[in-house]
This record gives sequence, C-alpha cells and structure tokens, in this order.
Amino acid sequence: MFLTLFHKVGFGQEEVDGDRVAPMNPVEEIMNKAMRTRLLTSAAALAAVLAATAGSARATDLTFVWHAGTCADALMDIAKDYPDKSVKIVPALVPYGPQWHDKIASEFAIQGDAFDFAMWDSQSTAEFAQHAVKLNELFDKSSYLKADIFPAASLSRYGEFPDGSGEFFGLPANQDAYGLTYRKDLFEDPKEKEAFKAKYGRDLAVPQTYQEAKEVAEFFTRPDQGLYGWGQMGGRDYDFATTASNSFLWSFGGELYNPETMEVKGYLDSPASVDGVQAYVDMFKFGPPGSTNWGFDEVNTAIQQGQVAMAMQWFYFNGSNADPKVSKFADKVAFAVLPGAVGRDKKFRRQFSVGGQGMGLNKYSKKLPEMTKFMEWYFQPEQQKRYAAVCQTGLKTVLDNPDWQGLNSYNRQFSTALQYLNDYWHLPEYPVLLDELQQEISSAAAGKKTVQQALSDAAEKNERTLERAGYEIKRSEKTPEVPDQTISPVGVDAVVPVE
Repeated sequence: MFLTLFHKVGFGQEEVDGDRVAPMNPVEEIMNKAMRTRLLTSAAALAAVLAATAGSARATDLTFVWHAGTCADALMDIAKDYPDKSVKIVPALVPYGPQWHDKIASEFAIQGDAFDFAMWDSQSTAEFAQHAVKLNELFDKSSYLKADIFPAASLSRYGEFPDGSGEFFGLPANQDAYGLTYRKDLFEDPKEKEAFKAKYGRDLAVPQTYQEAKEVAEFFTRPDQGLYGWGQMGGRDYDFATTASNSFLWSFGGELYNPETMEVKGYLDSPASVDGVQAYVDMFKFGPPGSTNWGFDEVNTAIQQGQVAMAMQWFYFNGSNADPKVSKFADKVAFAVLPGAVGRDKKFRRQFSVGGQGMGLNKYSKKLPEMTKFMEWYFQPEQQKRYAAVCQTGLKTVLDNPDWQGLNSYNRQFSTALQYLNDYWHLPEYPVLLDELQQEISSAAAGKKTVQQALSDAAEKNERTLERAGYEIKRSEKTPEVPDQTISPVGVDAVVPVE
C-alpha cells in the first residue's frame, strides 16, 4: 500500500506507471519531500501498531480453516462459551470445494502458521499428514483426549494414515454420510400407493435397492406437474459427481483400484464398476433438466421446493432441509439410508460415500498447548451434545447415548448409515486422482462419453499418475469381473432391508 502511495506522489520522476508527467518545480519537490516524510512516519507508526496487534493475536487467537456452513457456525457458537477468555477462536472460512482444500494445502506448502487447526476431508489426511501434529503423542500426554473416547472406526476413518498403522493425524470432529431424502407426503398418499401397486405389482416404499429406486423415480417423474423422481449431484466441481457415482459403483461391486497391487485398470473399469456408474447416469433421466451440472446447493433447492420425490444428499444438510424457516416442504420430507444394489453376481451390497471432516492440528503452529486445552474442553460431552443437535459428532459417549437419536429427525438413520461407508483412495495423490475421475464421470453424465469409455480413460489417467508418483503397479494375470469379491467382500445372498 505504502509503495503505491510513494510511487504516485513521485520522487521528481518524469514517468509514473508508464505515463509521462511534467517535471516538478522546486516548490513541488519540497512539498513532496514533506509529504513523503509524513507518510514514512505514519507508515512506521502503523507498522508498529500492526506488529504489536499481530503479536497479541498470535498469543491468544486460535485460527481454524473450514468451509462455511451450519457446522462451522455451531463450532463458533459453542466456542463463545470457552472458559479461558484469553483465547479466542477465529474462523477462516471459505466456500466448500477446491478453495477450501487449497487454502490448507498452500499454507502447509510454505510451512506457515496462518492457521492453527483445520477441518479437512477424510481422504485428505494422506496428503496433509506430514504437516499435521501426530496425535498419538497428544493422546499420551493429555489427561482426557484419548483414542478410546472416539469410535475406533470413526477415528480410523477421519485420522489414520497409513491405513491400519495406528498413527493418527485427525480427530472425527464432523462425521457425515450420504443419505436419502424423500417426500413422505407422496409416499404415504393412498392414491399414490394404489397407482404404484397397479403399475409395478408391489407396494410403494422407500427403496432398498437402486433397482427399486429406478422404478419409484420413474413413477414420480411428472414434468408437466413440476415434479421429478430423483435428484443427485453431477457437477464437475470438486467431488460433486464422484461422491454420488462411487455410491452406485461400490454397491454394484465395483472398486476404484486394488490397494495391494495398485492396479486401476481392470478395477475402475471392471464390468461391475461400469454397471454401477451406468445406473448412476441412468437416474438423470428422472431428474430436473440441467441436473447433470448440479452441486449440493441445487439438490437442496430441489428438496426445499418440493421439486423431487427423492434425492441423494449428505446428512449434513438435513438440519436445513427439515427447518420450516428454510424449506417450504420441511414437514413433508423424511430421511433414510441410501439404497444398495444386487450386482451381476447376484450379491446384495449397500455402500456409499463417507463425508465429513477430521480436525487436524498444524504442526507449524506455536500454540499446541493452547490448542490442546481447547480441544480437551471442546470434546467434552456437554459441548458435543450441543454440536450433535445440528451436526454429527464423533464423540463415543454422545453417540452411545439413546437420547442422541432423539435430538432430531435423522440421527437414528445416520447411526445406521455409519455401517455402510466407503471412501476414496487414502493416498497423498488424492487431489490429482479425484480431478481425473471427476472429469470422466462428468463427461459420462453429460452424455459426452459412454460409461465404459469414461472409466477406461479415468483408469488410464489414474495409473499414469500413480506411476509418476513412484508406485509400482503389479499387473495381475486376470482381474475380477466383480472386484469387491477380492478387495473387500461385503456382498450377501439376499437384500438386507433397513428401516
């Protein structure tokens, strides 16, 4: 700022920013020198104030990075009651998406301490672990913060790297899962029930499989009435399309890669994977026009305006979608666990994307003692009960309390959803792998490529990325038609319904 001021005032120059100006006369030169002196004096004084303020802030402020939204607001509201008033929790919030990831990554890249802790996606732990405080050491020293106050699966999901190592770099601060939101007024309407049974020969019910979901979506798709059967994300940005498509892919028995051999070809583009992503693409036939470009905001709008009979959406957003101040259809929607699918091997699987974030500590921060004390307070049951009223806690004592399920209209379903979660690659190369897969899935959703071609192209790109990163790909003589059978078998012989 000050350099700009000095430059425009001038130092007897004849050219400023490329523009010719008349030479200054002696009086102007004297006045200019006086002005420069005042500016320098003011600048010095202001710099001293800023330095003193910054020093004070560094001693008392704990800055965190997260995406803006309900859960960040909840954290800030709770933090206002932190007993140590010498410590202030300061948000550095950005929109959900690449900006959020990049804000964290760029600060870590310079080993900076502009923030003290951050919430990042579960799959980002592999990328950020080298810059985060290893929490095992904190567990050993803290009188309260211990690994066993969190469910083992949750702590692993949001903080462990490498997988199965027992080394943790994040706490399960905000759990989340994909879920199903549906119009209960339509599903419970006697006339709709009668018409559906007449057409499909079975009762109208919340679908347990994607095969059933397709029929229900078809039944409720009535463009002339402004009603559509299904809403889902398909946008190119960040992870919009792939968090949805992966949920289909895994349920049909597909896999993103083989973590033992690092093969992507033959797994991501396997017949089962193609079946799943094709089912995902086909559901856009029952969505509003343009939904292949949707992100979560558009899905929320469709739910809140009653435009869709069913929608895939994160449990994170159920609070607003059930709030009559936000949604005109708040009293007409209900929440359920996403369907599964019967794959080509006749096995039933129900798997979908994990969401939410772990809380990691910046190892370059000089405020670890202050952060530890805050977390010891924040993760107490009293604070986490408040958080759990609007978002999803990771504290075991709250999750195990029967009262937790009655805090809102969707916690009971969320507790069931936790059993069926799956995730992306837990590799430092995640951002590149994600972008490559996003590009191809979005192309398939938009009809620019067949699903087979899109997945084959994505597999080729992903393997090239892994090879460049130094991974050895051990090529198998034969890859499975249904990769789930060999990677992490979860298929069962019959559909297992959930309420």
